[in-house]
Amino acid sequence: MPLSMRSKKQCHDTLLKGSDKADTMKALITCSGLSNTGRLTTQVAMILVSKRPGTVVWVQAHPEEHRITDGTTDADQIIVIDGCSDHCAIKKCIKEGIIPHHHIVATELGVKKDGMADVQWGDVEKVLAAVDRKITGV
Repeated sequence: MPLSMRSKKQCHDTLLKGSDKADTMKALITCSGLSNTGRLTTQVAMILVSKRPGTVVWVQAHPEEHRITDGTTDADQIIVIDGCSDHCAIKKCIKEGIIPHHHIVATELGVKKDGMADVQWGDVEKVLAAVDRKITGV
């Protein structure tokens, strides 16, 4: 079914699939931007943490001297979700010597960065689907 036709429930159900890859501990590192794309990464992380309790740790990559390494030490997979081409989260990872398994950029998935615009559910679905593909390998 095309992503645009998937319901919120179907998208969440996909993320709850039980597979060995899906059940491993994951660390999500997201940008902390205030634009719609930065807030989008926060919403995606909150959904994943709530739908995969005990298997997802979420760390925001704040620009100040806030270490993200503590949140990644027990992770089998590290997934970085940046909102835009500024790549704030991946830059913070590199600065701290963290090599992620996957890097997702919302704007590369067709999400338009639009300042303080509202986050759209369709954009959340796009990023959730991309994370799901990375987690499950499908």
